[in-house]
Amino acid sequence: MATGFRDVDIAIVGAGPGGLLAAATAAQAGALVELLDAAEWAGGRLALQTQTLQGPATIYRGLNGVDFCAALTEDAVSTGVAVRLGREVREVRTLGEFPPGYELALTGDDGEERLRASVVVLAVGSAEPWFDVPGLPLRGAALSGDVQARLNRDGERPGRRVVMVGSDNAGLLIAANLLDAGVEVAAVVDESPVVVGREFNAAPLRDAGVELLASTRLVEVHGAERVEAVTVDVDGARRVIEADCLCMAGPRSPDVELASQIGLPMVDLPILGGRTPAHYSGLSTSMTGVFVCGDAAGVENGAVASESGRLAGLAAAAFLGSAHPDAERLTKLARGRLAYLRRGSRGLARREAKAALARAARG
Repeated sequence: MATGFRDVDIAIVGAGPGGLLAAATAAQAGALVELLDAAEWAGGRLALQTQTLQGPATIYRGLNGVDFCAALTEDAVSTGVAVRLGREVREVRTLGEFPPGYELALTGDDGEERLRASVVVLAVGSAEPWFDVPGLPLRGAALSGDVQARLNRDGERPGRRVVMVGSDNAGLLIAANLLDAGVEVAAVVDESPVVVGREFNAAPLRDAGVELLASTRLVEVHGAERVEAVTVDVDGARRVIEADCLCMAGPRSPDVELASQIGLPMVDLPILGGRTPAHYSGLSTSMTGVFVCGDAAGVENGAVASESGRLAGLAAAAFLGSAHPDAERLTKLARGRLAYLRRGSRGLARREAKAALARAARG
């Protein structure tokens, strides 16, 4: 069993794209960085996507999620980051000094351990909601991220015939992924009056004969030990759809467990997924030496998560006095990309939400 303490400059909790870029950037500045994630793989949910990533080619380089996150991981390791997977951070507490420093309690297959860090970056990502409907839980009902992990990492099909609940881009892409793996997709249903995701992602499902049912609510799940069928309400009319798998792709929200534990103020912002830790534009928070990035700073998309991680890594290193040799150019690059990604009316709403978080951080 691991015992005692280890000391590092920066502990980054969460090895999604934001955490990976934050780690590599801070390490390039000369900081001693440890990157921790409870999962057995790096890259988070984005690393499970086998389709080509949709977004700026300058960020994604035309890669799929698996290859993009593998490249980010390789970059982090090459800069000297200690990437430690299968390590769940259960607790973060403040040490008494100033600057305060932090103690992290970790668990893994080899037991419990303690880590001390001058800086903590919360890149813990986001969480999916479990649907509260009659009949659940049952075998064969699962969150979309778990289904995607089983399919693309373990090579396991979740069933023969699936109903997908949620028509955002994630739901549509995972439904297409299931089709490609030989699983019949009976329907994609959503309470929204329209399909939420891009038509570009919906078209392959339509072409394959999959029903895309808007204004449709999941009412009940049927089965003795495993899912056998679901009842949905389509514009007021009840309908039963036979399936042995229910995949739930609900709107994601920032994982705020550790942020709440530390005592960061929160703001409820639906455009960013709900309760979000208050933070400044440079991803620092009102607590000295604590930074946030990725979905932990508000749920947007993988490209935003990546660039926010770059900014958080630069800021965390600078806080320690380890200025990145190319800090000015990288900061300008990241801010320019974020401005582009937050263009348009929806982008304006996200920019306004970010301004509200900065005001809350100032108190």
